[in-house]
Amino acid sequence: MDHPLTHRIARIRSELDRLKAADLKTTIVDLGDREVVGYRCRIHGAAVHRYELVAPVNPDALATFENHLGTRLPPEYREWITQVSDGGAGPMLGVFPLAKEAEDAAVDHAADFPFTAAHPCAPAPEDSDEEWSSDIGKIHRGVTFLANEGDGMYNLLVLRGPAAGQVWWHSYEHASATPILHPGTRAPLTFLDWYELWLERALDPNLEQVASFGEFV
Repeated sequence: MDHPLTHRIARIRSELDRLKAADLKTTIVDLGDREVVGYRCRIHGAAVHRYELVAPVNPDALATFENHLGTRLPPEYREWITQVSDGGAGPMLGVFPLAKEAEDAAVDHAADFPFTAAHPCAPAPEDSDEEWSSDIGKIHRGVTFLANEGDGMYNLLVLRGPAAGQVWWHSYEHASATPILHPGTRAPLTFLDWYELWLERALDPNLEQVASFGEFV
């Protein structure tokens, strides 16, 4: 791992620990026949993942996936899942493990994601099932689902194609996909940009937390 990426990931982990200490609260819930530990969090989705990191990705599973993909994963994401955690704590309801597909979507990992920041996938007309199916088929190419926002909205990481390495916001209901843009630079977010933006907003008492990355598209 190169030094800038090492330091950046170490800083993210430190900030994640700080957010966990500030946000995760436990309480005892009386169910009548037994008592259980309950969790309360201010940050959207945190009660699901509870700021827990999991084991890094299995090397054999990674090799199998990259062989199927036909290329290596984007560097920042690959470093995170191999050195830190394959899923668990992170934006929204938590980071999915490698290649876990939401909504039982059949993603064609060997095909390029066809959209770019200049030409995203606009919502399909409400009365066109055919166009909806066609657009979903195009969106579910060369990506992996990063996180579930709830209500049929997801964050995708583009793995192949001209937008490779970018994080996109996806509405399954409307068959749309749009790059998530940094609020300052307006550049498409990379995996670590995406993680850092969530942490920055969660830790700053003067800013609203990220409830959906749809606000940055």
